[in-house]
Amino acid sequence: QSATTTTHGPSIRLGYTIIRPGGLTNDDDGLAPSRLELNQGDTKSGRLSRSSVAELCLECLKAPDAWDTTWECYESNTAKPIASIGLSNILKLTRPTTQQSGRERRGDSWDTLFEGLERDA
Repeated sequence: QSATTTTHGPSIRLGYTIIRPGGLTNDDDGLAPSRLELNQGDTKSGRLSRSSVAELCLECLKAPDAWDTTWECYESNTAKPIASIGLSNILKLTRPTTQQSGRERRGDSWDTLFEGLERDA
């Protein structure tokens, strides 16, 4: 949950972002936002490089749309339903699923990627 602090000065709102990456890879690809997919609801997953997770963490700090949210992240071309993700990650498949949860987020920039994320209750 968000908290507010007033330690020696004006109140400051503290928020959070919970990032749940798919299977982590050691690729150092520096993916563009357009190659990523965010999803809420734990219905899909995929693979994502550790360097891309680090970049996502930094970009979230600058994006109010990402505050107070929880979401999964993965390369869009590795997206699979949760039930089949283990085998897909082991075999390093790159054909995305056609299954849609309705909560996928894609964008050409970090701002549009985070836009429309639902805040946690």
